[in-house]
Amino acid sequence: MLSFDEIVEVLDQRGQRATYGAVAAVLGQSPRSLLKGRDRGRRFSWIVNRGTGLPTGYEEEQIDPRLRDSAPAIASEAELRTWLESQAAVSP
Repeated sequence: MLSFDEIVEVLDQRGQRATYGAVAAVLGQSPRSLLKGRDRGRRFSWIVNRGTGLPTGYEEEQIDPRLRDSAPAIASEAELRTWLESQAAVSP
């Protein structure tokens, strides 16, 4: 299983959004505690709110500029697991 930092790295490299709920479910954590103690920044801006498709509480300069043009967010645990597995198969 991937760690939080590894998941964030793949999302950032591929320019793919995933919801707080999907990432938290893969990790077996609460969505509310997912980013606790971490500074907001572009790297973490790929984890987004299901309703808005944007990271919660971020200033514009903290959001990766590629985010608004990226594909829709992955919203379920199963979809995120499948996507992560497919990305591992095509890793550089």
